[in-house]
Amino acid sequence: MGIRDFLEDLEEAKEKYPFLEYEYREGKEYPFKLTDNFEVSDNEGNHWGTFSASVYFHHRYPKEFPLLQDQSKAFPWKVDWHISPRDGDCCVCGVIEQEEKAALGISILKFIDEYVISFYANQLYKKHFGYYKNGEYAHNGEGVWEALEEEFKTKDRKEIKRLLKENRKKRGRNDVCFCGSGIKFKRCHLPRKNIIEKVMKRLI
Repeated sequence: MGIRDFLEDLEEAKEKYPFLEYEYREGKEYPFKLTDNFEVSDNEGNHWGTFSASVYFHHRYPKEFPLLQDQSKAFPWKVDWHISPRDGDCCVCGVIEQEEKAALGISILKFIDEYVISFYANQLYKKHFGYYKNGEYAHNGEGVWEALEEEFKTKDRKEIKRLLKENRKKRGRNDVCFCGSGIKFKRCHLPRKNIIEKVMKRLI
């Protein structure tokens, strides 16, 4: 993991995005910076827009979730547009998905294809229709609660807090999962234990 893997994957990404500009930022948590004018086209090849943005990758690449920062200002830098008013950082998905991808790792090409291009396509959709095609999701603390509500399939926040405490307790792999599913822990929330822990820290 690290710079060697990043540079190898950068060559692959440049086959599809040949104008990617690379900058290494010594001493930064996200030292690998890529900048480009990303083009959004439909399946018929119709061009819908070009958007300048930078993508930052963690020093543990491909682990951790990359950061997308808008530079185009083609859309309002507002929370309800998923863009930070302060610095243009973009919220490209929910917090659970971020932690899942962070744990598994994500390549340069996969992040650009699945998140950067999709983000700007969704922005175009909202600009045209007034809402996001795949629905809306909350931000900051409310976004964390929303993700946990979906994870535990309840909107009862007292119950979620109880489940979060249960998640931190030691239990056997073959014990029944604490979430109430009736399934063994190893086949239910054991693989998600660390992801939930990381999401929970965002509430602190």
